[in-house]
Amino acid sequence: MKAINTLKKIVIGMAIFSFALAYPFVCMATEVESIDIVEYGLYKTTFDQWQQAPNTARGKIQLVADRELVKKTLRVPGSDGTEFGIRYVVKGAQEGGQVDLLVRVLHAESNSSDEWTISRQIGAPSFEGWKFDSDGQIPSGRLTIQLYHHGTKLAEKSFTVYEAKR
Repeated sequence: MKAINTLKKIVIGMAIFSFALAYPFVCMATEVESIDIVEYGLYKTTFDQWQQAPNTARGKIQLVADRELVKKTLRVPGSDGTEFGIRYVVKGAQEGGQVDLLVRVLHAESNSSDEWTISRQIGAPSFEGWKFDSDGQIPSGRLTIQLYHHGTKLAEKSFTVYEAKR
C-alpha cells in the first residue's frame, strides 16, 4: 500500500512538473504583440461560406475565399455591392500559431455595432471587411473596423461612407 501511495505521489509530481515545463510553450501561440494593417480600401472578393455570428444584425458573416484590393482609400461609396476592409498581419511570439480575435464594426451614424470572433494565424495575411447589400438602408458617415485580442484593441481603421450618386 505504501508503494502505491509513493507511486501516486511520484506520478502526480511528474504531471505537475511536466505541466510547468510545457506551459510557456503552449501559451506562446496565443501571445499577440501587435496587429499591422498592411492595406485597406475597396476590395473585390469571392464568396466562400457563411459562418454563424450571433452578435451581428444578420446573425452570420460571409467568409471570403479570395480578395483583391481595387483601390486604396478611406472614402467608401454607400451603394449596393460595395466591399471594403483591411488586410492585416497578426504579430506574435510563435509564427504560425492560431489566435482568436474579436472583430468589431462600429456604425457611428446609427450608434450601433456588429462583432464576431475569428481565428487567425500569426504571421499570415488576414482580411476583415464589410459589404453593403440591398437588405437594408446604407447610412452615410463613419464606419470603423476594430480588432481586439483578450480585450485589448490592437488595430483600427475608420472609413467615411458617402452617399453614392445614382
